[in-house]
Amino acid sequence: MCGGQCCQPRPRARLAPWSVGLTLEMRYMELVERDRFTVCGWAVGTNAEHNDRDVRTLYDDFFTKGRDAALRGLGATPGLIGLTWYTTPDHTQYAYLLGGEVNADSPTPDGALIRTLPTTLYAVAKYQAGQDIIAAWTQFFFTDIPKAGWAPDFDYNQYFEYYPDGVGGDFQLWVPVVPVDA
Repeated sequence: MCGGQCCQPRPRARLAPWSVGLTLEMRYMELVERDRFTVCGWAVGTNAEHNDRDVRTLYDDFFTKGRDAALRGLGATPGLIGLTWYTTPDHTQYAYLLGGEVNADSPTPDGALIRTLPTTLYAVAKYQAGQDIIAAWTQFFFTDIPKAGWAPDFDYNQYFEYYPDGVGGDFQLWVPVVPVDA
C-alpha cells in the first residue's frame, strides 16, 4: 500500500489558474507522475445514454451493501476512486469502477474487480464539492488539457475521479497525458 502517498502526489509542474466558465470554479491543473497502484472495487458497464442510471445504481449498491466497509477491511487507503476505461474501440461503451486503492496482493471480495494502473504522467485538476462533475470532465478533458499543450493518452485508457473525503466532498480528476507534438 502507498502509506498515504497516493493522497499526496508528487507534482512535476504547476500551471497557472484559469477560468472555465460559469458552472465551474477557478482551479489549477498540475502534472503528476504517479507510480503504479492497484484499485479494487465494483464496476458497471455502461454508455452515455445509460450512464446516470447505471452509475447511480452502482453507488447505491456500494453503500447499501457494505462494499465501502469491505474495502476498509482490505486496508484501502482513505478516499474513493471512480475509475473509467473504454471497453469498445469506438469509445461508445465503457466501464466505471467505484472503489479504493489497495495492496496489489489484496484478496478480491465477491463481485469486485482489481485493476493495476501502471506508472504514468497525469494531468490533475481539483474541484470543490458541488461542482458538476460531467461538466468538469468535459471541460478538463477536451479543452483545458489541450490548451495547456497536452493530450489525453488514449492508449493508457484509464481515467479516474478521486474523492479524498468521500463522494460528497471535493474531488480531483486524473487524466493520463502525453505532450502535444509541436
